[in-house]
Amino acid sequence: MTDNLGLGPEADGRPGAAAAAPPAILQEHFARVKQIIADQEMLDRVPPEYLEFSPEHLEGLVKFAYFGGFIQLGEARQLLLLPKEAIKPKLRQWYEEIREQGCWLC
Repeated sequence: MTDNLGLGPEADGRPGAAAAAPPAILQEHFARVKQIIADQEMLDRVPPEYLEFSPEHLEGLVKFAYFGGFIQLGEARQLLLLPKEAIKPKLRQWYEEIREQGCWLC
């Protein structure tokens, strides 16, 4: 997983929306996506270290939920606090990561 959740400069050099987000909001989004995965009875597929909050783990859970079909792309963008134009590059990055590293669904 990567750690660019919009917490630092985006590919075009602009800061992401999450840069100013209080950690409590990111933790709330983490809990929300974790519950979405649990509701699908797929939490056992998540590596144990990803069950503890961090911005990187939030992205990992969102990516898993998106590729598992549990959330739509717009919801993934909202959970990561990404501006609309940042989600397509993020999606391309995720596809590359899955091609290289596999996914938790496999």
